[in-house]
Amino acid sequence: MTVSYIWATPVRAGMRAARGLLVGAALFVLTALMLLPGGVPHLGGSAAGHVSSTHAAPSLTTGARVLAELRHAHVPLTEAFLPNFNAHAAVRNGTITPTYSQAPAPMGIGDLGVRNVHGHNVGTVSYTSSVEGTVTVNALNSTYLDGYGPDTVSIQLNTVLTHVDLFGHTDNQFWIQNVPVYVESTHQLYIVDNVWNFSDPSFNLTPNSLYSYRGTPVPPVFYFANGPQWTTAMPFTVRMYNNASVVNDRPTVFLNYSITLSNGHTVTGSYDRVEFNSTGLARPTHPAPAPTFQIDGQQLGANGGLPNDAEVMIGGSSGGCTTSINALNATMTLATQPNGSSSFVPVPSAYNFGFDTGETAEGIAEWTNGGAHPVAHLTAGPSLLAPLWGIKGASLGSMPVTFHVRPANAFVFASAGAQFHTNTAAWAPLLATGLGSYVLPPGAYSFEFLLSDHTSRVVHVTTAQSTAVTLPANGSVGIDTPLYAWGNRELANISQSGGNGTLGNPYVLWNGGTATLDPLFGELNDFLFPVFSGILLVNTTAYVTITNAPAFFVSYTLPVEAGQIASAGLPNGNDLQWEFYNARHVSVVQNPVVSGWFSTSEAGTMVGNLLFWNSSDNLVANNTFQDASVAMFVYGGTHNVVSANSIAVSVPVCPSPTSILNYPGNETGLVLSANGDLVYNNAFRVPVPAVTPTTNVLTFVPSSYVDRWNVTPAPASHVRVVNGFALSGNILGGPREAGNFWSTYGTPSNPYGSLPFNSSGLISTGGDFHPLTPRPLHAVVFTETGLPSGTPWTVTLNGTVRSSTGNSITFWDPSGAYGYAMSPVAGFTAHPATGAVLVGTGPTSVGVHWT
Repeated sequence: MTVSYIWATPVRAGMRAARGLLVGAALFVLTALMLLPGGVPHLGGSAAGHVSSTHAAPSLTTGARVLAELRHAHVPLTEAFLPNFNAHAAVRNGTITPTYSQAPAPMGIGDLGVRNVHGHNVGTVSYTSSVEGTVTVNALNSTYLDGYGPDTVSIQLNTVLTHVDLFGHTDNQFWIQNVPVYVESTHQLYIVDNVWNFSDPSFNLTPNSLYSYRGTPVPPVFYFANGPQWTTAMPFTVRMYNNASVVNDRPTVFLNYSITLSNGHTVTGSYDRVEFNSTGLARPTHPAPAPTFQIDGQQLGANGGLPNDAEVMIGGSSGGCTTSINALNATMTLATQPNGSSSFVPVPSAYNFGFDTGETAEGIAEWTNGGAHPVAHLTAGPSLLAPLWGIKGASLGSMPVTFHVRPANAFVFASAGAQFHTNTAAWAPLLATGLGSYVLPPGAYSFEFLLSDHTSRVVHVTTAQSTAVTLPANGSVGIDTPLYAWGNRELANISQSGGNGTLGNPYVLWNGGTATLDPLFGELNDFLFPVFSGILLVNTTAYVTITNAPAFFVSYTLPVEAGQIASAGLPNGNDLQWEFYNARHVSVVQNPVVSGWFSTSEAGTMVGNLLFWNSSDNLVANNTFQDASVAMFVYGGTHNVVSANSIAVSVPVCPSPTSILNYPGNETGLVLSANGDLVYNNAFRVPVPAVTPTTNVLTFVPSSYVDRWNVTPAPASHVRVVNGFALSGNILGGPREAGNFWSTYGTPSNPYGSLPFNSSGLISTGGDFHPLTPRPLHAVVFTETGLPSGTPWTVTLNGTVRSSTGNSITFWDPSGAYGYAMSPVAGFTAHPATGAVLVGTGPTSVGVHWT
């Protein structure tokens, strides 16, 4: 059985541990050990890129193959910052041309080697031995639950090292990533680096391509190393340096940093040095040619799809995921050190987004004044992809635009131009007060404001201005947007009239009818991470009821998303998930359809049709789940109750159902990474009913989660009150309440009578001591005579195998006729050796005599 939504034990002890939680002292020690110099030499063999993968099916796309290889190697995706295998650049008239049309994108500064020469973009080629990326973060808030930490962002300096000599071949290219990662909630700042082979389209990194290093090669995929970490509030400044050189006569890259913490203290260092295996000899006979970083605006790199660029950017936590920025105040610079120079010079031209990395962001607006020392200013706003400076179409300067929006949890999208263009529109965040304060390059923009059951509005702006926008209530509009609340005071805006958030009078979210969301909410990044959920409640404590809610269905009809979905062979529509982050007193009850699928590229992340993140005292009861991937995922929090839900497999029709996470045969009911929750009286009719991981899915620290999977048996009329709702009955219609119905209980891997039921061991601690069965179980007792005391003997009844060294073996089965067989015992013959039993209304005994 494959459980593909969690990672197994990390490939090395001491993986980066800070994922929104404290890091254990032992992990500090182990991480420090990883930083010691003197990597393992690899001698002999051929150049990188010429050895094919052996673990993944050759029919997989490159991205799918790489993800499969990482899973095979048990590498947490928190260590992998993936290339964008869906190229967004093309060569036109000898010049690289971006094909990105809309966010999500890696937002920041991207030097593609394209410059405006007399009103025309011209491709140029430049080389440098050192690249510097500087990012100052004054304020940052992000929220994205499907990734690897809801408030974790990566800050990446990415460059392409060319002319790397491997065994006499100097045409090798490697992608060098220097990546600080920041966790806002814990103020953890740490560094990771990656090295990827860009020498050919296979991206395969062979074991012999690296000679010495301080990190971990993961052939045939990539190399990574963990740097130091710090605790710092904002503001802080990170300066990243990728330096190319020749050391010990071999091409070498250094990963360096200089970080100014919020206390004003600056720390500097070099946390990794990677020597490439130029000759295969322990002592080369002559120096290798000097490697160099290339920025090529005339042709794509050796991998055939991605350009050789330099980029500094902000994106998702790792693993190709995206992140949604709610608040931001940051600046960026990107500079190179020309060959033969000792000074850094700003890149002469740049876009406001990168190209090569797979991690993306939305909700970031950028502007610059240009000049001799251009600085990119990043604020919260629409991620409209455009030239920053030095490129045709770049607009220098800033234009502040402010909106005061009512209701405050409306959605805002913007596009460039005098008309609103859905195909290129970008989401713009609002503060919880309804304030949208955006700083954009001068120009014309169109903003659309929309909220379910409200009339939408479009506002055009061409100059700096401050505008009040009120959306009139209009029930005829229906539910055409997700329902978001960033705190208690926004709940009334998405609820029926009359509730006040108390136990006796909770808010009740809009319900009934159907929901067809605006296609704007179908945004996906290149690894098919969705930008929007159907319901998102953040930092709410008021009592909220979600009942009879529609499925929040979105069609992928916009050109970008439609192309992505068609390429992956996935369904052309989906039900968006319901997410709860730091939420309490939420009751999800009596919803007729809770559904939705996830892409296989989201394996390893926390996804579920219902996702509770660090949320407590919530109730999920009497819902019907149509489970295509994962029905429920609970991480953190406590005292949640899951009761009387029906969970069954429902895989949507699509050209490539194997592109759906956990299909075929691993559809999962509940992943419970929390303590103190109660799960009872549910019907789990899925192949993987329940999982409690043995490793924390964010920190990778061994964990043991203790929850209750049954209540003390009582009559079905017994009433338990949770969040004001009376829970009673037996989901199968039986006379008592107790545990859950498990469709896998009574199978050979989970035989009747083996208690507690633990989902083939996937419930790592405890389990269901009183599972529900559709029919009563009766004891079938086999008693032996004739064997010497202590002799093991075995019986197979109805496919279930049991053994004993005593004189009796007991099975439990419902009424019916079952065949049995005795396994041979050396030197003895069983009488009878085979037979059948008729299990009726009472115990059944079978005597076996051995001679």
